[in-house]
Amino acid sequence: MCQSRIRKTTYKPITIVTLTAVRLPYDFDLSLGKITQQVSRLLGQRLEEVFAQNGFSVTAEQWSIISMLSKREHPTQKEIGAYLIMDKVSVNRTLDQLEKSGWVARIVSEKDRRSKIVTLTHEGKKLYQVLVKDAELVLEDALQNLSEKESRHLLSLLDKVYNNLTERLLLS
Repeated sequence: MCQSRIRKTTYKPITIVTLTAVRLPYDFDLSLGKITQQVSRLLGQRLEEVFAQNGFSVTAEQWSIISMLSKREHPTQKEIGAYLIMDKVSVNRTLDQLEKSGWVARIVSEKDRRSKIVTLTHEGKKLYQVLVKDAELVLEDALQNLSEKESRHLLSLLDKVYNNLTERLLLS
């Protein structure tokens, strides 16, 4: 297994330590892409199972949008797609389903008549309050063999990877 390479540069009177990127040999079974994709799909499947067991027909994609809207007020459809890394067609289709169910509303933006602001309806907010408990249970099951410290560390590391990738996208 490769270790981080540390380059130490000494300037009088300070020392600067720089970490360089680690190169791991590619192994499909241990690849970050494969593992995160499988974890994401399994979490989504488990969420949908638990929601269905409790009488709610809500997909993982719908839950992502409902959950996002509970934390971010009045995003546009475009902002939802960018934040959740969903294409325009998927966002529109999922919002159509959520709107049909009465859980979200789309309002034409006053700033830009071409874009639509998305909000949770009163029913959508009530639904979130119910489903968030199920989501917490699914996460608890997924992280059951990890300590709280390990769970926070895992999320912190994944957030770093996400930031590395989004930073590269912004630069290109």
